[in-house]
Amino acid sequence: MNRIVAAPTALVVALGAVVVVSGCSRAPAPAAAPAAAAANSPYKPTATFQEIMDSVVDPAGDYIWKAVATTVDAKGSHETRPQTPAEWHEFRRHAVLLVEAANLIAVPGRRVAYGSKTVEDGGPLEVDKIQHRLDTQHDALVGFAGALRDIGVKLLDDADRQDSAAVTEHGGTLDEVCEACHKVFWYPDEPKPANGGK
Repeated sequence: MNRIVAAPTALVVALGAVVVVSGCSRAPAPAAAPAAAAANSPYKPTATFQEIMDSVVDPAGDYIWKAVATTVDAKGSHETRPQTPAEWHEFRRHAVLLVEAANLIAVPGRRVAYGSKTVEDGGPLEVDKIQHRLDTQHDALVGFAGALRDIGVKLLDDADRQDSAAVTEHGGTLDEVCEACHKVFWYPDEPKPANGGK
């Protein structure tokens, strides 16, 4: 698999403070507790974040990244890309999953996981810390979900136009969007690679 990573996507989430003015005094309005907001929500999330990632986002993203690729072996260079209307339709189905996964991610009150291990390899998962970050930074999470939706919509357009070059570019941006969110919520304390990862 060969990914061409586009320039990092700027993800800006504006956070404002609401001030209630009463008479001559000013005091910040108390923020609604995440649990209370979730309790009043019409949405009732059942799957955990871990399950949404494992069942929807990861499979869809992997399909997108593998759909257009160049591999080199002893026999030379080989191009992989959707060719037929059926193949482009299948690509489009996975882009739809990413677009709608953004809505699943934005639903308040979703639990991180039922256990304390990753589904990929059974490694330790700091559930309490991750849950705290998700609950206290929900506006930022919604911003990242919006970025996922935006790139998913571009991939839908790529499929409709059957534009393999755009898929390569937007697949790289998708990788940037996912990684940016992970670094905020899942592993913010992971040390940065030396020399920018080069």
